[in-house]
Amino acid sequence: MMSKRLICLLVFYIVVNCPVFAQDGGGLDVFLHPKKFYKKFFPNLKIKKPAIDSTYIKRYPDYLTVGAHLILPDIYLDLQSKSSTQGSSGATSNWRTNIGNIMAFSASYRFITAGFAVVVSSYRKNNQEYAHSSYRTATIKYNGEAFYFQFKYIRTRGFTDVNESNSDSLSRYTKREDMLVKEYQFEGLYNFSWKKYSYYAPIDYTNRQLKTRIGFMVKAGVYYNELSADTNLLTVKQRVFFEEFDDIRKIRTTSFKLAPGVGMNLVFLKRFYAAVAFFTPYNLYVYNYFTKDDNRVHKGVSIAFVVDASACVGYQSERLYAGLRYQFDSKNVVFNKVDMVSLFGYVGIDVGYRFKAPKLIKKVYKATMPPGM
Repeated sequence: MMSKRLICLLVFYIVVNCPVFAQDGGGLDVFLHPKKFYKKFFPNLKIKKPAIDSTYIKRYPDYLTVGAHLILPDIYLDLQSKSSTQGSSGATSNWRTNIGNIMAFSASYRFITAGFAVVVSSYRKNNQEYAHSSYRTATIKYNGEAFYFQFKYIRTRGFTDVNESNSDSLSRYTKREDMLVKEYQFEGLYNFSWKKYSYYAPIDYTNRQLKTRIGFMVKAGVYYNELSADTNLLTVKQRVFFEEFDDIRKIRTTSFKLAPGVGMNLVFLKRFYAAVAFFTPYNLYVYNYFTKDDNRVHKGVSIAFVVDASACVGYQSERLYAGLRYQFDSKNVVFNKVDMVSLFGYVGIDVGYRFKAPKLIKKVYKATMPPGM
């Protein structure tokens, strides 16, 4: 513990005392002055806004869009043995969370969307025997007309193995409050039909679909995921059925996605809509097993089937929007002698409002964003 503190102090000392070389001719740090930064490193940069078809899509460049989102999630994580040993299928870990409701908030102005979420209630009434769970997420997103880039962080702690045959104690289920899942997502999307079809309209409401339209897209991304626990991920009863999985306390995966997709926004009565979107790729996974003290015992590569889909209905006017959505993201990854299946799905209620952006936000945005953005 003391060594970690000394390392942190040393890194802090080095960072604080190192000279900054990104300076202009007068010795001014250009990273603290965005206009000077773009002038120095991107002198010819000028972002030109592409022309969308205004009969199909309505944009709100001068409005600040704020929203609240009530989310009722279902988070599943199953670990299944591929051993030929009789009874191995009955030793599957069926991990579930005990997260009741999640409240998320978002704000969008021009090309930037930011959001975060916190758990409102940690227990569901029908999950009284489950371990305590917590959930955190934060998102920052750039919305172009034809594409977006997004970074998202997700942290989930506290799982319960609901497979009763795995329990080592007198309790019905195996509570694993020490289990933690962290994920970092770097994702982008290109919309081939961007001039007339808006993928954002029913998701973050930064613009609005005026006429019914179908669109074709492709989504790409890099995802880092870490499943860890303070002790073995498996109970004593399970270990005999899982080959080459002794004392595994951490599974790290890095995956790469390239997913074609299709979406449709159906507009009726001018202000009401129904929307669906569907992506179905095969992801490339690089995975590692770790034992105590971060000792890596296995490394491999796998191809996983992943489904990413959403459906929603709602209402949008010039200022007000509201919607009801269902979204799920399912993965089936084959590791060495083990299958891991995960699903994150939720029912969400969205309510928000658009209003003229305050002068301060306009000023800060103009001073920090690239020219023309």
